[in-house]
Parts: sequence; structure tokens; C-alpha cells
Amino acid sequence: MLRHVKAAPRGFTLIEVIISLTVGIIVLSGALSFAVGLWRNLEGNEIREDVYRDARYLEMSLERDFQGTGVSLASTVSFGSLAVWGDTIVILRIPFMPTESPPYDLDPPPGTDNPLAPGGTCGARCLNLKKAADGTFDLAVGDLARLQVNDERRLIQIQSMADFGATVAVGFTDKATIMHYEAGLSGGFLLDRYSSFVQKVGPVIYYLDGTELKRAETLNLDGTPAGETVAYGVQSFDASLLFVDGDEADAANSADGDTSNDFDDITGVRITAVIGAARVHRTVNQGNLFTRTYEWLFSPRNLLYERNRI
Repeated sequence: MLRHVKAAPRGFTLIEVIISLTVGIIVLSGALSFAVGLWRNLEGNEIREDVYRDARYLEMSLERDFQGTGVSLASTVSFGSLAVWGDTIVILRIPFMPTESPPYDLDPPPGTDNPLAPGGTCGARCLNLKKAADGTFDLAVGDLARLQVNDERRLIQIQSMADFGATVAVGFTDKATIMHYEAGLSGGFLLDRYSSFVQKVGPVIYYLDGTELKRAETLNLDGTPAGETVAYGVQSFDASLLFVDGDEADAANSADGDTSNDFDDITGVRITAVIGAARVHRTVNQGNLFTRTYEWLFSPRNLLYERNRI
């Protein structure tokens, strides 16, 4: 009787194992190389996108703020609602909360002398102001305001207040300039008992602090802007003014005898910014810092019609 003996299961030979391992290593190496390349590309794209995103956000922020330039505050020859110097931009307007912040008339001392003696009405840097007809008074310590005497304007920053019922004594900083604007009662600026008032001003200030571009809507009590960062990695930020006659300059100048570069001749602003990445990556820009240069032109609508409003 014949018996059938089953052959033992045949295993892999050494050569087959080596070939399988080699093929597996090749496939794994290719997949790993592809994953590393993809990761590096994604990281490089993220670095670039951070710069593009900062630029888009900055452009939208500037566009929004410039459209508020000069709201209820038309420029004069020597006092503009828009001013620039170097890497700093100042935009001024009268705030609405929700109605326009009202002007507060000066409460002069008894007498008929006019203009008043040098200084304030309740001290060298103090003004007595009448409350609104309804008894309200919306100025507060830290606020920026314009002091207007006839057609002349100065900025003041409020540092103290004392309520006396129908009037408020407002103390202000002794600085001769605030953000390059003439301020207070410096230079022999005299009050008019019949035509002097104070009105709250809403500033927006852009300025470069190191490589951070900051935006401020208020000032610290020492007169410096209290800003928050709107863009990082800003290598440079320069602004210049555009005027009605087509000229461009680093700043307005109402004292140089040229009547075409005064504050009431401004029609827009040109901004050039270089924005860099937060870090360097060897696959981006050949291992150098990735930067992009941007140029924006803004023509605030209020400035375009301002000459007809003054």
C-alpha cells in the first residue's frame, strides 16, 4: 500500500528575503523622501503666507482708517487732519459716540479784555470750559482735543479735571508739540474770550517700533502713542504726501512760502513697506530672510473735497 507523504511547506530563500528587504527599503525611502519634501514645501509656504497675510491685513487696516481722515475736521493751511513724518502717520477726526463729540466753549474770567492775558483761565495750563446745554461733558483724562481760537488750532492732552457744576476745569500737558503738531499755549498763543473752544479729537497713529508696526488710538499720559502691533517683521515703513498740484513730499510745510504744499493741499499718501518673514528657512529664498516690498496709494475721500469745505 502506497502512502503519499506531503512535502514540507517551502519557505523563503535567503535571496528572496534580501530582495524583499531591498525593495521595501527603496519604497520606504522614496515615501519618506516625498514626505520630507512635502513637509518642507508646506513649511516654506507657511513662511511666505505669513508675510502675505500681514500685508493684506495691514492694507485693509490702513484703508479703513484713511477713510475716516478729517471727519468733521477740515484741514487748514497749518493744521491738517493727515500728517506724516518718516515712519509715522497721524490721522485725525472728530469722533461720533454716536453723535459728534461737541465743542465746549471757554468760560472766560470776568472782564472785557480781549485777547486774554497769556496762560489759561484757571492756571498756566488750565482752561475753564462750559458744559453742554444738557449738562453733559464727554472729555476725560488722557483724551486728545483741539483747542481752537478763532481760526487757529492747537492740540492739548487732558491730564486733570475738576467739575464745578456748570463748568469743568481742564488741565493739560505742558508739551509745546504733540505728534509734531503745535500744542497748548506755547509761543505766546492767546485765548479769545468770545471765540475759543475745545473739542475731542480721535487720533489714529501708525508708527514703526523696531520691526513691529503699531497702531494707536490713544496716547499715554506722557504723550507717546499707546499702540498695539498690527504687523510683524516690518523692515521699513515710509510715508509721503501727495498734493493737489501733483507734487510729492515727505511732509507738509506751511512756513516755507510755498502755498502748494500746505496741509489743506494734501490729497493722499503713498506708503512703501518692506515686510519680512518671522524666521529663515533653508528652502525659502536660498536660506535668506524672505521679504516682500509693498506700495500703497490712499486718497481719503474727505481730502478730495476738503478745499470746497474750508
